Amino acid sequence: MPKQPLLEINELKTHFHTERGRVTAVDGVTFHVNEGEILGVVGESGCGKSVTSQSILRLFDEKRLAQYDGEIKLKGTNLLELSDEKMQSIRGNDIAMIFQDPLSSLNPVFTIGHQIAESILLHQNVSKKEAYEKAVEMLRLTGIPAPEKRVKEYPHELSGGMRQRVMIAIALSCEPQLLIADEPTTALDVTIQAQILDLIVEINKKLNMGVIFITHDLGVVAEICTRVVVMYLGQIVEEANVVDVFENPLHPYTRGLMKSVPQIDGDRSEKLHVIEGTVPALDNIPKGCRFATRCPFADELCVEKVPELREFKNGQKARCWHAEKIAEEDQEREDQYV
Repeated sequence: MPKQPLLEINELKTHFHTERGRVTAVDGVTFHVNEGEILGVVGESGCGKSVTSQSILRLFDEKRLAQYDGEIKLKGTNLLELSDEKMQSIRGNDIAMIFQDPLSSLNPVFTIGHQIAESILLHQNVSKKEAYEKAVEMLRLTGIPAPEKRVKEYPHELSGGMRQRVMIAIALSCEPQLLIADEPTTALDVTIQAQILDLIVEINKKLNMGVIFITHDLGVVAEICTRVVVMYLGQIVEEANVVDVFENPLHPYTRGLMKSVPQIDGDRSEKLHVIEGTVPALDNIPKGCRFATRCPFADELCVEKVPELREFKNGQKARCWHAEKIAEEDQEREDQYV
């Protein structure tokens, strides 16, 4: 009997109530995450990656701002059917999140130790002393030197890399089943970035924890992820294991992202590839394929009719009318060089 995924998202839609009317930032997203797996979610800014991750935790105000449709199942339990109180017990305990900017995520008036211990006290039945001891232990686990000293310091006294490690310590303090990392290394230099990535991979293996890693950096995806979901304008346009996405991308948007990555052995006299145009506004979504206005393969069918997310070999999925044609052209091009 196949093992049930840790997290299953089925036809998730996140609507926002705005001055211009209702807009749908996440539109029919379906994917799953297994225990011990690192799933990469990639796409340009404004494609719905962060909104999807925050929707999993129901972080948007449902009374005034947002409305969710679909299913978000954590080990079979639909989170969209739970009360606010029950969701509060799941946030930080069963599902934890690391945000992009640790300085704005940490409270400047409380010590590091207080903020880690607060999360532990909220979800676990331990004394204040035990919570602070656990805070020191978590800082040590994330590689912060002299953790007994750091727990007494404030966020502004730490470097950017250390603050991000503190965010990871808070996220992992209750040993969650699922960790959502929303571009956790964006503002860090490459050395610290590598250390943070190694730390996430190490803890993922140690705790057998599922991870959703949100990024725009395809190099990071290639290094640490097993599967990848590519998002564009609130929808999944491609999903596959990492090898298939890099060796045989089926969607023109994925191909564009791949070509945009600078190559070490590339011709420096050539300009970097760019995907023409910009992501359309949510209140002005194209009628047919959402990528049609920027796609070199777009024809009348693409402009008029919405493509479904179809499955191809090895379970690879793509939302494109011309996926087969794109794959055939790539194969013919490869054959010419053999």
